[in-house]
Amino acid sequence: MIHTTSISKNESDVDNGSTSTTDATTTTTTIPQNNTKNRKTASLITPDHQESYHPPVYAHAVSPWSNLTRLKVYSPSDQGRIFVMGDIHGCLKEMNQLLEKIQFKPDQDALILAGDLVFRGQDSIGVIQRARQLNALCVRGNHDDKVIRLKTYEYQHGLESMSPSDKIMPEGQVGDPLKFGNKHMEISKNLNVEDYNYLAGCPLILDIPELNTRVVHGGLDPLITNLVDNDPWSVMNMRDMDDNNQPSKLKLNKKPGNDVQHWTAAYEANAAKTHNPVTVFYGHDASRGIVIDNQTVGVDSGCVYGRKLSVIEMRSRQLIQVDCLDGDKHGDDDDD
Repeated sequence: MIHTTSISKNESDVDNGSTSTTDATTTTTTIPQNNTKNRKTASLITPDHQESYHPPVYAHAVSPWSNLTRLKVYSPSDQGRIFVMGDIHGCLKEMNQLLEKIQFKPDQDALILAGDLVFRGQDSIGVIQRARQLNALCVRGNHDDKVIRLKTYEYQHGLESMSPSDKIMPEGQVGDPLKFGNKHMEISKNLNVEDYNYLAGCPLILDIPELNTRVVHGGLDPLITNLVDNDPWSVMNMRDMDDNNQPSKLKLNKKPGNDVQHWTAAYEANAAKTHNPVTVFYGHDASRGIVIDNQTVGVDSGCVYGRKLSVIEMRSRQLIQVDCLDGDKHGDDDDD
């Protein structure tokens, strides 16, 4: 399977002599399959329209260093399996074990990574390079986003400008301001150009219209119909809905006296009233683990916390897992 990624300059303009970028906002990738006549091959398209015209009232500022593509549209082939893998967080060994267990065939199957390829685990760079080797599709996670923003700033201003460590990187009113001494800096500094291009090319939302399915890292607001109008910070970070029915990264339903719901409950309720509702696969919420509902499928099973790494085959919804023995069993997926 061949998947080429372009760096979209819809949210920021990266200009560095050492990076390979393109101004094109539309990239079509044809994935060669068997030459059997009339067999459909897969394609990945970046639509021209990437700007949000009607952001929600709770929308956060988008970092000028995010280099964000809000939406890509994937058209799968009519052959092979489509696997969605939960948050890897640098756990390369378990990633390879799981790929071996499912007998993944890159020339036939598709692999979609549900974000947070990096951070906390032992080999974040190795995970990115393995994903590139497999031509895996991906969406951007909140930890991936931090690494990208730091690296983009470095490309623009130089590593020597990223000090002192307690200085906040100038980004405007973003949802998660970063200091130059942020823990993601170690990964960012070690990204090569190809790794950066791949990770930055992971869109906020991967839309698969032919399967009536979308993949995101955190979640989607069920009341927003135009995909690019979604608040990027919320798509990468949401868990529960607050008292104002707005997405929050906090686990509000675990606090005494709070009568709130997970975003998937609101989404499922809305889907029940919708003709031909769209299914959403998501990661990010390791404390909930695997949750397979009618229209929402959670795939993060907390590998980096010593639990399991999971894939779910999209068409059959078959779940396959491996144990993660090296993780931090005392970790908390609220940590930044």
